Amino acid sequence: MFEPAELHGRLSSEIVADLVPGARVVKAFNHLFAHLISGDPQAEGGKRVLFYSGDDVSTKAEVGTLIDRLGFFGIDLGPLSIGGKLAQFPGAPLPGLNLVKFG
Repeated sequence: MFEPAELHGRLSSEIVADLVPGARVVKAFNHLFAHLISGDPQAEGGKRVLFYSGDDVSTKAEVGTLIDRLGFFGIDLGPLSIGGKLAQFPGAPLPGLNLVKFG
C-alpha cells in the first residue's frame, strides 16, 4: 500500500533539488499513469496533455521541446513553486487528470 512521506509543507521537487545542488529540476512526466505516458500520445483525435514546471527557463524549454517531439501537447505551469504544487501527489488537482488537446 502506498503511504506518502511527510514533507513538512515542502514540494517533493524542492527536496530533490536540495539533494542535488546545482541540478536544474523540471517536474514532468509524472502526473499521469505510466500506461498513458508509454502509450500513443495521439488520443481521442487530439494530443494527450503533459504538464511541466521548473525554475530554469532554458532547461524547461528543452523539456517542452522533448514533450512536443514525443507527440504530446505540453503545458508550462511556470516555476516549481506554482506548477509543482498543482502536480504534487497526493492532494493536488492535476495528478491523474487525463486531458487531450484538440486542434
